[in-house]
Amino acid sequence: MNRPLFQIFFLSLSWFNLINGQTCNLSLEGTITDLHDRSPIIGALVKLEGTNYFSQTDFDGNYQLEGLCPGKYQIIILHPECPTVKKRINIQTSQVNNFDLEHHINELEEIILSEKRISKLRKSVQEVSLDIGDINSYGSNTMVEALSYISGASVLKTGNGIAKPAIHGMYGSRVGIVTDDFRQHDQEWGPDHAPNIDFNSFETIQLIKGAAALKYGGDTSGGLIILSSSRKQLKDSLYGNSNLILESNGKGGKITSMLEKTYSNGFFVNGQFTAKQFGDFHAPRYLLSNTGLREADFSIKLGKDKIVSGWKFGYSSYAVETGILKGAHIGNVEDLFYSLNSDEPRVIEDFSYQIGAPKQQGKHQKISFSYFNLFKNQSKFEWGYNFQVNDRKEFDVRRGGRTEIPAIDLVLKTHNIIGSLSGINIENWTFELGINGLLQDNFSDPNTGIKRLIPDYLKYEAGAYVLGNFQKSNFFIWEWGMRLDQIVIDAKKYYDLSVWSERNYSVVFSDFEMQKTGSQILTNPKLFFLNFSAQTGISSKIGDRFKINASYVLSQRAPNASELFSDGLHHSIAAIEYGSLSLQKEISHKLLFSISKEKGSIIWSFEPFISKVYDYIYIEPTRLEQTIRGAFPVWEYNATDVFLTGIDFTSSLSINREFKFDLGASYTYAQDLQNKNPLILIPPLNSYQKLKYTPREGKWDFEIVHHLNARQKRFPNSNFQVNLIQEGQLVSETVDISTPPPGFQRLDLYFSYNLKNRSSLKSQIRIIAQNLTNSEYRDYLNRMRFYSADLGRNLQVQLNFKY
Repeated sequence: MNRPLFQIFFLSLSWFNLINGQTCNLSLEGTITDLHDRSPIIGALVKLEGTNYFSQTDFDGNYQLEGLCPGKYQIIILHPECPTVKKRINIQTSQVNNFDLEHHINELEEIILSEKRISKLRKSVQEVSLDIGDINSYGSNTMVEALSYISGASVLKTGNGIAKPAIHGMYGSRVGIVTDDFRQHDQEWGPDHAPNIDFNSFETIQLIKGAAALKYGGDTSGGLIILSSSRKQLKDSLYGNSNLILESNGKGGKITSMLEKTYSNGFFVNGQFTAKQFGDFHAPRYLLSNTGLREADFSIKLGKDKIVSGWKFGYSSYAVETGILKGAHIGNVEDLFYSLNSDEPRVIEDFSYQIGAPKQQGKHQKISFSYFNLFKNQSKFEWGYNFQVNDRKEFDVRRGGRTEIPAIDLVLKTHNIIGSLSGINIENWTFELGINGLLQDNFSDPNTGIKRLIPDYLKYEAGAYVLGNFQKSNFFIWEWGMRLDQIVIDAKKYYDLSVWSERNYSVVFSDFEMQKTGSQILTNPKLFFLNFSAQTGISSKIGDRFKINASYVLSQRAPNASELFSDGLHHSIAAIEYGSLSLQKEISHKLLFSISKEKGSIIWSFEPFISKVYDYIYIEPTRLEQTIRGAFPVWEYNATDVFLTGIDFTSSLSINREFKFDLGASYTYAQDLQNKNPLILIPPLNSYQKLKYTPREGKWDFEIVHHLNARQKRFPNSNFQVNLIQEGQLVSETVDISTPPPGFQRLDLYFSYNLKNRSSLKSQIRIIAQNLTNSEYRDYLNRMRFYSADLGRNLQVQLNFKY
């Protein structure tokens, strides 16, 4: 009995001697700084939980704890203007531990929240903003379709799956698209080339009418569409959303999902994907054979945003395959004439998800990196690099088993670098300076076995801009900007000798000639364009309800590759196109005005504009040409001087707490001054009226939208004569490809029901009926109107989840 007691007493004594003999002379020291600008945090309390050890940081942010025993501790850092930091540490030797705190966290959150709202790029020009929720809520499968709800914006279509934005009647290279501060380059010259962008990977969309946003270029006389990602909040969080859309027309749907992880130190990572599948769409009375589409997109973004400095990396991939109406492919003159004069397409087959020729495939990949730093004087330095690869293929119905070989195969590689210094404040003046450089390499694969529509070329571009504004009060601002761009195009292209001589190129461009091979000549066109752009405008508030904007914009645009070099059959629009080396740069003068009422139960905006464009480049049908692949209308690029004017109007009336009525309308007048003809492909008078009911409890809402498109009565006469054999007789007939179709009306319905999940996040079920009355119509801005009507009724169900 005594032996166990003796052992316990001996062990206790040994442990007591060990504790008393432990060395407790270790130290812990370091510096506590602001996460964003590395300035010292003064007066932070540093303590070890469960002990009496504590310290307070000095004027240099330093702290020190002494006389520590070896062991594991939890260190706690407290400051009244920073979130509390806790961290487990293991102290076996004296050590240095530095910490970063979120100083003035409330102010930083306010900065982030303010920047999550869409900021105006130019205050003297009217801008329109949408968020992705708005676009999805109207059942828009493309970004361009959503823009049709903005007065002044319209959609130039090639069938149902290809849509291109137009602003005040201008489209193509005159409308620029910007994604996260970089211009999009994806063979945008073609009227049938839809933007290769998945708008679901962005949070906001801005539309700026006119080339007022000189930061992104001075060649966009139509306007700019800017897609942006919002700034991330400085907190540890994981959230996302998913949308599932099912549609009756095309018997397909779309699924898109996004997941984002943010950290309190500013780091974030975001992943997103979209998938679409549709079969043949249908008009009210018949199927539109071979009009299905497939799309698969994904993107990843990561970076670190510490408010005063940060960086971001992004990668995105976009892939789409779109069928072209089979009835648009014609084989001879008779087929074309009867197609244009028939109520139905020449070819109507059973419904299918298969996509055959004619069709187009597009793949677009993009990598970008950007960095910014905010200096103590509030000026901001930004730098970025972007690389894009666009692979475009067009397939035609070909003989000899060559249908699967693309008739057009273009690969466009673009390097883009940008840099800017903004927020330079001198009393009431604010300035921004910036530069950009671009290198573009277009490769047209000769293995198609067909004459190349667009040749190989290199494009070099260097630009610089300066922006400024003067603002002495919140009621008046004057802003201005200037931009200079040098553009060089270096191409290699074969021409038929007969065409080279017929167009007088052999005299005007003899220095481009390289060598003659049989009936062809190899040329090396080198073209130089120096473009100057400018903008000035004022914005003034009248009281607290009204605002007036007035702006003048000078825009200059060099002709694009299609306008200069097109030479052959453009399969996706079933037309032959010819460009012209003689085209000069466009020079556009534009005046934009707006007066708006921004508060009260009625808000409205009235926006007239006037524009004159010298050497305006346009394409119009001129004749019919028979080829071994069929008979096709010939469209040629020409230049003229034009005058444009128009009005955009929007209004919103809050009738009471439940009912809201919106009205939008726009009209554009365009005249060819040299030929004294109306300009082709100008949108007619159009309007939308929208009535929305939301009960007071707000769990659901109902919306009815009426679209009205008048008939375009102003159009040039581009008709031509063809000789046809009818009942054994040679008869001359007029091929009418000029007369616009009648105007039309369309009715859409929307019903939404809001759900709340366990996290109190709002999810939504949405039911949509587009073209509810199944109206049959043809849109003047749809280049497939010659062969078929537009889409019939479409019922859509949306499930939107947030988590």
